[in-house]
Amino acid sequence: MTTAVRDLVADYIQSVGDGRLDHVAALLHPELDFGGTTAVELHGAGAYLAALERLSPIIERNDIRQIVVDGDRAVVVYDFVTDTEVGAVLTAESLVVEDGRIRSITLLFDWRRWPEVLAELGRRSAQPVAADA
Repeated sequence: MTTAVRDLVADYIQSVGDGRLDHVAALLHPELDFGGTTAVELHGAGAYLAALERLSPIIERNDIRQIVVDGDRAVVVYDFVTDTEVGAVLTAESLVVEDGRIRSITLLFDWRRWPEVLAELGRRSAQPVAADA
């Protein structure tokens, strides 16, 4: 099971970084629980995917540093690389896998420059979208 969990977690982190949210949806348990060093907790894969969609304009990629697996649990440490002046934000997620899908995610990340990332995301969201975008 260790290899399967490791592969699932790596696929998930890379897919989020690549913006392949349709694929991410297939990796999530419908009753996903999400929390951690975040302003809100989310319940359900749909709510989590909507949050990822809101972040997608600033995600450049995710660079995995390490994955540690223990049974149906894993911790992944990675750089959440933004295309903002902030660049990479050190991030870790503790995940629980159930029935071959990610059932829970606890997010931990470096908050020091996150307000700058959110400010840039807000600026981009407020700008009109070009007709050819």
